[in-house]
Amino acid sequence: MSYANIKPKLDIPRGQVLSLLKAFFFFFSVLCSWYVIRPVRNEMAVQAGLENLPVLLSIVLLVMLLANPIYSWLVSKVKKDRIVLYTYLFFILNLLCFLLGWNFLDESGRARIAKVFYIWCNVYSFFVVSIFWVSMINFFQSHEAKKYFGIISAGGSLGAFTGSSVARYFSTEICGTASMSDWGPFSLIVVSVVALSIAMILSLGFKPKANHPSNMEEPEEILGGSWMDPFRSVFSAPSVRNLTLYMILWTSVMTIGWMVALDIIQNWSSDSCERTAFFARIEQIVTPLTLICQFFITSYILRKIGIAAVLIAYGFLLFAGLVAYATFPVFTTVLVVVCILRVFEYGFNKPARETIFTVLKKQERYKSTVFMDTFFARSGEAMGSWFAVKGMLILGLSSLSAAWGALPLAVLLSWVGYQTTKSKKV
Repeated sequence: MSYANIKPKLDIPRGQVLSLLKAFFFFFSVLCSWYVIRPVRNEMAVQAGLENLPVLLSIVLLVMLLANPIYSWLVSKVKKDRIVLYTYLFFILNLLCFLLGWNFLDESGRARIAKVFYIWCNVYSFFVVSIFWVSMINFFQSHEAKKYFGIISAGGSLGAFTGSSVARYFSTEICGTASMSDWGPFSLIVVSVVALSIAMILSLGFKPKANHPSNMEEPEEILGGSWMDPFRSVFSAPSVRNLTLYMILWTSVMTIGWMVALDIIQNWSSDSCERTAFFARIEQIVTPLTLICQFFITSYILRKIGIAAVLIAYGFLLFAGLVAYATFPVFTTVLVVVCILRVFEYGFNKPARETIFTVLKKQERYKSTVFMDTFFARSGEAMGSWFAVKGMLILGLSSLSAAWGALPLAVLLSWVGYQTTKSKKV
């Protein structure tokens, strides 16, 4: 499939080129902000151990449960075009507080900050990305989303690569210098603040369109409603209910697979440097492949093959990956499976899910989508981690057995994906 065959089919109107470029760099800045401090998050948790991951993720889940009603209440009270601005400004202030606390507190204070920062990062990463997509699904219509969301996602991939590169350069070239040694990895927060500030400025150019299909009967600037709206929509709206179940199943199966993969890698090597190099190799493979898909293939897949095929295929891919882990538990299997799954998630599945969000009602787009991307996604991770670690111990089985146990969930994911596209025409 050549680029020449795809480019004309995109048919980007001249008036949309600037918006597409701004969205591209908007997402670039958001993910750059997150990926530059992601290694700091990992450093804070490096001594926690695999067996403690379920407890940490459960704490994150509790924080998500408390944070979502607050966000929903805020969204109900402020103008729609100020939601991204206020949310990002809040997180920027959080980052500055962490930086100041790390600089002025003693060792015991820093130890407490490290634990809080790990939990906070897991909340931050989901909220800033989800809020970004809220602005996109309220600006672009469904037919535009199928054409543009793959390209916009590519901006995020480039931002993630840039943030990771900055973090790696810092850790090898700057962190050990006398001027930076006291702040250590927390110095990267400065870069994160700058990137998120740029994203906040770019967000001002994405006011919800008055001619968006879901806005035609609801022109008011303030959403209204209450903090309970996301909870109600899960039970009352079939589309939201199906998407929620899809989110829980996807993150559960992905987490189980990742836990099994980590067990395989730990058995493969006890050398932390060798393991780090292995994970770095995955990043080097995933990023360029994802970019190729997002730039040249995603739009074609969503428009010609369809969103239903993407959502259904994910379950089959996860099924095959779990069987591969259980049958051939070697590091090469982990390399191949993780690369395929991550490229498919970032290149196809995420843009497909966000396209579905464009046809939801206004209240659902602003509140329920964030609730799904944060609380229910973390619910799936917590359940998957408990299943893979604690559940297998209770049954007296190895963590590798979790791969076989999760196969029915992968099948169910494909079925829910099919039901999701039936409940909403996209």
